[in-house]
Amino acid sequence: MKLRSLALGIAMLASSCVASAAAYTVTLNPTTPHHYSASFGATPNTGLFTDTFTFSPNLTLGSSASVLFFNFALDGNFNYDPNLQVHFSSASLNGNNLNISNGIPVSTAGITLPSISGPLVLTVSGTSGGGSYAGVMNVTMAVPEPETYGMMLAGLALVGVVARRKQRA
Repeated sequence: MKLRSLALGIAMLASSCVASAAAYTVTLNPTTPHHYSASFGATPNTGLFTDTFTFSPNLTLGSSASVLFFNFALDGNFNYDPNLQVHFSSASLNGNNLNISNGIPVSTAGITLPSISGPLVLTVSGTSGGGSYAGVMNVTMAVPEPETYGMMLAGLALVGVVARRKQRA
């Protein structure tokens, strides 16, 4: 009987230490030409958590991105409530670590990446007392300079001249 109680106690302890994980897909919405923005957030289960946010569309080479998210552990009367606290242990955007500041009653994390491309993947890990966090992702898509179009047109013209000469020969 004691062995059964001990096994049950160990199983309950192990199940309470399990970390939760969630995956979200977030669409970046155009705000002005070449600028996109999206808000995101989560309410992780109490205890350890890891949330993954994948943003679409993919970024073109030379784009820039900035992300900031936060947790306010304040109740409806603006009093600190430890049950609403979220402490961030790590956060990364495409493998680049975010600057984290855990405080009472506010925890924040953020980063600006001046040159990035491909899919944006934000991974957030930490400990939740039962609260939630929210944030915003801002993206500026790279736009080719006018000189790039000029060089492309000159290259096409040169290819046309060479093709025409070959045709005459």
